[in-house]
Amino acid sequence: MHDHTTPCIVDRCPRAAEPGRYTCEPCAERMRCWLREIDDYAATLTAAPGRGGDGGRRSRGYGSRPPARLDVIAALDPRSVGHVIGPDDVDDATRSILGTVNRLCGWVHSELLRLDANHHAPPRDLTITRGTGWLRGYIDWCTRQVWADDLADDLRELHAQLRRLAGDSTRPLAPCPDCIGSLWPVGDADTIAVRCGVCGTSYDGLALLDLGQQFACQLTGAA
Repeated sequence: MHDHTTPCIVDRCPRAAEPGRYTCEPCAERMRCWLREIDDYAATLTAAPGRGGDGGRRSRGYGSRPPARLDVIAALDPRSVGHVIGPDDVDDATRSILGTVNRLCGWVHSELLRLDANHHAPPRDLTITRGTGWLRGYIDWCTRQVWADDLADDLRELHAQLRRLAGDSTRPLAPCPDCIGSLWPVGDADTIAVRCGVCGTSYDGLALLDLGQQFACQLTGAA
């Protein structure tokens, strides 16, 4: 094992690694944060055109536009874009979110088994929420492995993709009234709604107006 003077190996970080680890604690927490936000961003995605992506002005003329966002469809399809996980990953196409999370869970799980480390297997019925939650629980162990920087690279790239696809919805709009989660915008310019990234509850139309009035009353101190 390395000593306490070893530099953090994540993305040219100037800090020293924690004793017994290959990363510093801020970089470990950043990996956990990426996993939380990957789950949150995924909850905001919609294939309807009009939100996120390049979003720039289109030239007038004979341009055509598909009826749905193909990049979001590819990202939400677990079968799409099989790519290598780890140091040999050179794929820059749109990644499947669930497929990538599944492969990362499989990679970490195989290393836990290989090193005979005490652990629980990833959830059998894997979802983005369950997979990212499982990975968060093993970030501390992963930072003690020499490949921690490769895991950080994969998480950073998936996080950046989701941030782009979600139209850079970097902050939730409000806390969810039904659980401890946060409400994120969903839909396009013509369909306004919010959805909780944890319990999945959605609010639109009159329900969204009522929710807005509740928050307004809380802010003004009204009963």
